[in-house]
Amino acid sequence: MIVIRFILVVLVFAMLAGCGGGSTLYHQQLVSLNKGMTTAQATQSLQRPPASVHRTTVDGVEYMFHRYYLNNGRFGDTYLLCFESEKLKYWGYVEEFRRYPDERINKALEAVLGEMRANKS
Repeated sequence: MIVIRFILVVLVFAMLAGCGGGSTLYHQQLVSLNKGMTTAQATQSLQRPPASVHRTTVDGVEYMFHRYYLNNGRFGDTYLLCFESEKLKYWGYVEEFRRYPDERINKALEAVLGEMRANKS
């Protein structure tokens, strides 16, 4: 009986872990990111595709955001990679982007946030 309970507990945890989806990141994966990486290099480095991709242009500069879900062990939240002209410029949580000193990146984030919320899965 104890063995059956143990197996059930393991199965429940395995199913819950699978619910995170293929776009869940963990902190140890972030060390592989480097400023200037292309979108393909970043995706390959993280070993998973983003949950969604969002594009916008601010002052003639194209920005692309890759949306992931970062699990820090206790909590999880939306985590973004920002590419400026196809090169990795900045990555972090939404609130970190809002503190970033580049005004164009702030505007680009605000331009895609509504779309991100609508596409959140």
